[in-house]
Amino acid sequence: MRELGADEVIDYTQVDFTAAAGDIDVVIDTIGGEYGPRSLRTLRPGGIVVSLASPAEGYLAAEARPLGLRAAFMIVEADQAGMREIASLAASGRLRPRIEATLPLERAGKAHELAESGRTRGKIVLIVG
Repeated sequence: MRELGADEVIDYTQVDFTAAAGDIDVVIDTIGGEYGPRSLRTLRPGGIVVSLASPAEGYLAAEARPLGLRAAFMIVEADQAGMREIASLAASGRLRPRIEATLPLERAGKAHELAESGRTRGKIVLIVG
């Protein structure tokens, strides 16, 4: 995670992140489920949890509001200009994707198991053809 620019790393599988982190401005929730509501406890007043996990996480805004906090869902829509910029960053070496696993299409079931485990640290690539 330090390679990605993190100043401090907390392994949520080993440590209760709500006890280890506090006074946070922004939490990006990529997991969903119980992690969104738990993340609210780490925010400073006016802080925000941005969920990338699911539009169903919208209920989080109702929980955040009475606490003086915010929550939002965000999804990125692909567009040609954005894709060209990403390609440029990759070509220049400034964007380095992390690959967790590369599997043949026949092992798509295993890829789903990995993705659903919540323990991957990179993308799962299926090879087609």
